[in-house]
Formats: sequence, C-alpha cells, structure tokens
Amino acid sequence: MVKKTKRQIVELIIIFGVVLWVVFNYKIFLDLISFIFKLLMPVIVGGAIAFIINVPMKQIERKIFKIEKRKKKKLIRIISLIISLVLIFGILGLIMFLVIPELIQAVSTISKSLPTSLDWVNDLMAKLEDLYPSMEKYLNQIDIKSVVSTSVASAGNIVSMIVGFLGTLISRLVTFFFGFILSIYILLDKENLVRQIKKLITALFGESVTKKAVKIVKLSNTTFTNFISGQCLDAALIATLLFIVLSIFKYPYALIISVVFAVTALVPYIGAFIALVVGVLLIAVTSPIMAAWYVVIFFVLQQIDENFTYPRIVGKSVGLPALWTLVAALIGGSVYGFLGMIISIPTSSILYSLLRDYVNWRLSKKEAK
Repeated sequence: MVKKTKRQIVELIIIFGVVLWVVFNYKIFLDLISFIFKLLMPVIVGGAIAFIINVPMKQIERKIFKIEKRKKKKLIRIISLIISLVLIFGILGLIMFLVIPELIQAVSTISKSLPTSLDWVNDLMAKLEDLYPSMEKYLNQIDIKSVVSTSVASAGNIVSMIVGFLGTLISRLVTFFFGFILSIYILLDKENLVRQIKKLITALFGESVTKKAVKIVKLSNTTFTNFISGQCLDAALIATLLFIVLSIFKYPYALIISVVFAVTALVPYIGAFIALVVGVLLIAVTSPIMAAWYVVIFFVLQQIDENFTYPRIVGKSVGLPALWTLVAALIGGSVYGFLGMIISIPTSSILYSLLRDYVNWRLSKKEAK
C-alpha cells in the first residue's frame, strides 16, 4: 500500500513537471508536435485510406465470401481488397469520365459568352462618364508607369505563389502515395496489427486502460463507418435526384452541378451552401432567371433531404447536435480544409459521446450517494 502511494506521488510529480514545462515552453512544445505530426503524416494518411477502403472490403468479406466460415482467409482478404479498390477507383474514374468533357464544354461556353454577358459593365461605365465628366480627367491622371511596375511586381508574386502551390501539391501527392502503399499492408494484416497494439497497451498501461482504449476504438470505428457510408449514400441519392430534376427542365451543366453537390454534401450545412453558390454562378452565365429557379429547386431538395432522406439513411449515427456539427465543420475546415471538415464531424461526435457517458456516470454516482 505504501509502495503504491509512493508510486502515485512520483507519477503526479512527473505529470506536474511535464505540464509546467509545457506551459513555460509552449512554443517549443507546439513546434515539437508539428514536427511529429509531419513525420507521421504518411502513417496518418495510410490509416485514413485503410479505414475508407475497409468499409466496402469488410462488407464484401462478410456478405459475399462469408470469411468467418472459410479456411483460406488470406486469399479472401486479397480478393476482397482488389474488388474494393476496383470499385472505388472505378466509381471515381466513371465520375471523371462523365464530368471532364462537360467541364471542358462549360469552360468553353462561359469563355465565349462572357464578353456579351458583361456588356452591362461597359454600358455602366459610359453612363458614369456622361453623369460625371470629371471622371475622364481623373482617369487620364493615372500614372501608367507605376501601374505597369506594380503589375510586374504582382506578376512576380503570382509566379512565386504558383511555384509554392506546385511544391505543396507534389509533397502531398508523395505523402498520399506512401500512405496508400502503407494502407494496403495495414488492410492485409489488420487483425495481427490490432492484436500487437493491444498487447503493447496492456504491457505499458495495464488491462483496465486497454479495455477503455478498445471501447474508444470501437466507438470511433462505428461512428466513422456509419458517418462515411451514410453520408455517401445520402449524397449520391440527393445528387441523382438533383440531376434528374435539372435534366427534365433542361438546365445547363446539370451533371457538373450534381457532382459538386454530391462531393460537398459530405459536409453537412456548409457543403450545401457551396453547391448552391457554384450552381448559381454556372447557370447565371446562361440565364439569370433559370439561376433564380435553381435556388428554389435546390431548397426544395434540401427540405426533402433534411426531413426524409437524411434521418432515414444516416439517422442519429453521428449523434451530434446541429450547432456542434456546424462548429466542428468550421474548426476542421480552418485547420485542414475540406478534408478537415469531413473528419472533424465524426471526431467531435466521438468526443461528445465520451463526454456524455462520463457526465451521466458522474451524475449516477452522485445520485447513488
């Protein structure tokens, strides 16, 4: 008992010392965390890719091949993995095959129609010159040399921005490639990997910590699986319905708008706004009246999705109130862009569920007293 108390005191002193060091050296600590995060990025990306591929792979193993009843489980695992990859890349390839030609045509049409559709700008400038004759005087006083030198400097900045963007893009593509290779190894030997991690946690922290860790991992797996599968199915159904409606009324760029909606619909609330803005901008170039009616069609479909489709497909699988869902998406987007928006929602749902269980446990203990 005395030894246990001494050990607890030593642990508290060590924890207090670490916390104190972090408080007084928070910049070094943040730099260290950032360095570790960058170092482990391929592993994190590999784990994320493995998780996404595992969603269809697990269903193929259990529903089609019934892996629990078979002896050659490794062969079934390889076949299921190949089918899952073909399925995922096949869907992405089909979308690109359908969208890219229409996107090229849309860019061509918009570039041709812009000079005529923006004639109102020239008319406005002519009217302003008629109303304010002194305006021409101010325009003539503009120093062309300074404008040109400023433009050249801006062009240099743009070039540096493009070079920086290309460097970041190449770096992320390399990270994705290594992450993808790592995800294949994770999926092929996931049971053995889980067993090794459980043994390591048990050896370091004990059985009770392992049970809590397993509980959190299971909750995370269920939440993320339900969120990804539910969101994808819901987005596909509503996007298909949007494409059918736009096609019936002969709207331009129906396929592009529907694909944008399907992709952005993975992020609740914010994604719908992005799809709405993109659709309005594309359609307004051809017809402002059709763009206005598109807004009406969009909000009707949104009401159908929020009241009928989404609750039945996704239901309460995420279990996060609307306010915290929006906050999570905003924080995730500010930290890591569009991907951060998607990941932050189920992550926040897990934290919310754990906090809710802890609060209920504490209240039940107080009531028992």
